[in-house]
Amino acid sequence: MDAQTRVEIQNLTEQQQMYVIQTLPAKEKTVSTAYIFWVLFGAHYFYLNRPFKNLILWVLSYIYIGFIWWFYDLFRMQRLVAECNREIARQVIHDAILLYPKPQKLHSETIDAEYKEAG
Repeated sequence: MDAQTRVEIQNLTEQQQMYVIQTLPAKEKTVSTAYIFWVLFGAHYFYLNRPFKNLILWVLSYIYIGFIWWFYDLFRMQRLVAECNREIARQVIHDAILLYPKPQKLHSETIDAEYKEAG
């Protein structure tokens, strides 16, 4: 979990925070697994939720450009995984907000508060 995600979690309600903390680790991707997909199948983009990119990589491999791209990904795998995990965190936070909306004041509570202030 990166620093930006931690800051966003602090702005959530307690229920929303618990949902994110429980759900996020199960959905996050790991660098080691991404490397395994990179080595064995050249399918690391499938693992990182980018299937179209992986198909383009495979097509370009027939004219050898894909192999250069594939090798370049070896050095940027940590960044690719971090970007993927950031998108996953955004989605989980969004889901938490939808599942557990913040309670809103009822109209009568607002009127009561204004009446007490005026009185």
